[in-house]
Amino acid sequence: MHNTIILTSGLTGSSVLTGLLARGGYWPGDHTVKKKDYDTFENVDLVQLNRDLLQRFAYESIYQTRFSLEAIDRVEAFSREMDVEPYREFLRRCESNRPWVWKDPRLWVTIRFWRHVVDLSDCNFLVLTRDHFQCWVSTNSRRVIQSYRHTRSYESAVADANVAFLEENRFPYQHITYDGLIAEPELTLARLNRFLGARLTVADLTAVYRGPLHQQPGRSVPGALKACLIFAKNYHERVDRGQVPPRFPIRMPDPQPGPPSAVR
Repeated sequence: MHNTIILTSGLTGSSVLTGLLARGGYWPGDHTVKKKDYDTFENVDLVQLNRDLLQRFAYESIYQTRFSLEAIDRVEAFSREMDVEPYREFLRRCESNRPWVWKDPRLWVTIRFWRHVVDLSDCNFLVLTRDHFQCWVSTNSRRVIQSYRHTRSYESAVADANVAFLEENRFPYQHITYDGLIAEPELTLARLNRFLGARLTVADLTAVYRGPLHQQPGRSVPGALKACLIFAKNYHERVDRGQVPPRFPIRMPDPQPGPPSAVR
């Protein structure tokens, strides 16, 4: 199996997808970032290296709510100015445990930097997205107050930037939706297995996903109502106050319904 990199924003169900791949034999790292109630399956060292990059440009605290082409360009350009040996040493550790899987929401900003440091031609890529309203509910429920319009624009810009990177470099990728993975697990797993050359099963998915399958995830009326109330109460503290909605000049392709050969 090829190494696999998941490109996504935050709160898209990426921990479930990465945990699924870990169940299928992909190495997420000796140590992963763990939240109070779940494992993100993010390699601690990868996260720290990406965090260091973003902190250099004062972008670490806002990358989850603000899209910036300038930040992408500045981080990529930095690869020509710094000692990249720590990054290559990290890759050597990963290669000793291949096939590995990388997942960190910061990668939408830093993946162009990594392209100049490591050979990514031996990797498969998964572009993961989620229903925009469910992203909005999750974000506001975590007290990151933002309008639905901003959430939709941010999520679209991140996804489009990821696709643009893959198209520019002709890297093989598949667009996976979290909603499809949970609501239609057999179909989505079949696509993943053919694309990745893996043997992922529904049993692997249920081992990392706590909710019911075969229905749209996150469609809780009380949960949506709670998010609406939180947004209304904290409206004047929203992170997108005074911001222009982000844009990226490419249209996100739909998930491939047919035989999941590499999209290029």
